[in-house]
Amino acid sequence: MTAAEAVRAFVEAFNAEDLDALVATLAEDVEIQASRGLVEGREEARRWATRAPTGELGQHLVLEGVTEHGVHAVATLRRQWRWREDDSVGDEQRIFYVATMRAGLIARWAPFEEREEALRAAGIDTEA
Repeated sequence: MTAAEAVRAFVEAFNAEDLDALVATLAEDVEIQASRGLVEGREEARRWATRAPTGELGQHLVLEGVTEHGVHAVATLRRQWRWREDDSVGDEQRIFYVATMRAGLIARWAPFEEREEALRAAGIDTEA
């Protein structure tokens, strides 16, 4: 699986709440930098991605694009918080993730607020 394919599969599985498909995109020893700290390993990733059926808003990711560079992929996403009642967008923010690949699987998933910062983390020259 290419980096772009893995990122797309990860986002699709996250949105569908398909935990088996999500975990299938991840290396056994994956590291996910989450808002509450570092998530390590597939089983911890499964727990992290399991959504509680409470609250009025649900999270949804919209993939705008993926830039591949070596073992890294920079994903440009819109993270949306949607009202469960009618699926309308309550809030949205653009965020960038760097996926580090190993053997066709995501070994690391790290967020960045700025595109240039994510590109630099992936080893892409932003000055060129």
